[in-house]
Amino acid sequence: MPAAPSTADSQGSSPPKYRSFLFPIIAFELLVVGLTMARAIVREKSPMRYFGEAGIISWLSFLQLLVLAALSLWIFLVRKRGAPVKWTAPQSLWQWMAIGFFFLAVDEIAQIHEMVDSGFHSLFQIQENRLTDSIDDLIVLLYGIAGGYILYLFRQEFKRYRPAFKLVTYAFISTAIMVVFDVFTNIDPESNIDAFKVFFSDLESRHALLVWLQATEEVFKILAEGFFIAAFAICLQIARRLNRSTSAD
Repeated sequence: MPAAPSTADSQGSSPPKYRSFLFPIIAFELLVVGLTMARAIVREKSPMRYFGEAGIISWLSFLQLLVLAALSLWIFLVRKRGAPVKWTAPQSLWQWMAIGFFFLAVDEIAQIHEMVDSGFHSLFQIQENRLTDSIDDLIVLLYGIAGGYILYLFRQEFKRYRPAFKLVTYAFISTAIMVVFDVFTNIDPESNIDAFKVFFSDLESRHALLVWLQATEEVFKILAEGFFIAAFAICLQIARRLNRSTSAD
């Protein structure tokens, strides 16, 4: 049985520096988010006009998810080296990732999880309540769990990319924070608004706070995608080095 690749073999003589990928990506994302927030404030509009469905931030998320799908496919093509690969082969991790991120990109614009939520209520003739209104949040959470499960199934392949582990961890943490914000702002918004009396006495300010918390949820989604992009850029470098070391052997 062949030994698992060492960290040195996977990284090559000079491990990729994640900061060189991460900082420009996060800086760009924060610039877009900052300008979008400033536009909402200056024009005295709800931030969800730009952060909500089909807003500027949704399109940014769509493009970033397409980038992740493209990077995943690129890594897969590098790893398979022109040979046919079974769906269960270690290199197929990246094929599954490409499919998953492409689906998420489509979902970002088409709002598939929202349609499933609405379809569930229509099919079973159920009125929305505190519990069933969170079905779309549960679906988003299941997306993340499915991604983590795929990484677990193909963990031997993923272990080759140790320099990217920290960024992937940051991405999953940001995703978890996004889901928490989503659940908090969607479950019984009126009760949340009442709870905001601690901060604001007038109803309008409490509504505004809830909306900005919803916008913050979108910010963490964008940051999670940025962490994944930086991580996958490192994985692409490592995949190329793996091929070169295999060819040399």
